[in-house]
Amino acid sequence: MAFRLPFRAIRQASRAVADAPGVRDLRRFWYDQRLVAGAAPGACYGIFADFEEARAAIPKNRVVGYDQPEMAAMYRERTERVFPADYAAIYWMSRFLPEVRRLFDFGGHIGLHYYSYRRYLEYPAGLAWAICDVPEVVKAGRELAAERHATGLTFTESFDDADGADLLLASGSLQFLPGDFLANGLTKLRTRPRHVLINRTPVHKNKQFVTLHDNTACHPYTVFERGRFIDTLRSFGYELVDEWDVAELHFEVPCYADYEVPAYSGFYFRKAS
Repeated sequence: MAFRLPFRAIRQASRAVADAPGVRDLRRFWYDQRLVAGAAPGACYGIFADFEEARAAIPKNRVVGYDQPEMAAMYRERTERVFPADYAAIYWMSRFLPEVRRLFDFGGHIGLHYYSYRRYLEYPAGLAWAICDVPEVVKAGRELAAERHATGLTFTESFDDADGADLLLASGSLQFLPGDFLANGLTKLRTRPRHVLINRTPVHKNKQFVTLHDNTACHPYTVFERGRFIDTLRSFGYELVDEWDVAELHFEVPCYADYEVPAYSGFYFRKAS
């Protein structure tokens, strides 16, 4: 009978070799060269104390951040379909969307959720859907909205415009900002959203850190610690109604095995009565 090593044992052994003295330094050098060359879109590099330290580590030859024409041109095909990661958010929106009059879509790019979700959701008459993003993306979003005659869809560059919204949707956006951004933004709002849907967000079980994310451009990238993230929303009077794993999205930081995120996360918070 053939002898087979368990997969977990093989993985642990390979990590032990990869983290051996000398090997780890060679791996780091190799990954640094990939970062300089932009050779691995979607990869993450390094662990940093904060956004500033991470930004300073970006190679001088790399484009930085989403506020670029080439970043605004990305993902247009996603306006035509939803992904498995979207279905939990769509489910919860279907439950309370009839009572929503103002929706604030933070980091909604050119309208990815507005266009794709309407295949599965009936938007209430008069729904005002505002997307907040960086200037180049906002410009491209407005052009597409005019092209498609999208009614009720507007764009802004300020989180302050979430004031008075019924729903805050943040899908795949908070990680591109400092870890305290959401708390600071909610603090400034006079009337906070009753519903908060957060999706496609990297959350670690016990660590909060910043890494670099390579995605055509290079970005500082926050990974949130689960308990701290939930407690932040609770401090604003929100109760956690549901959370889910986004299994199709995951990442690891090469040479830092303890920082792996095996699945991204989603959360639905509701303002406590």
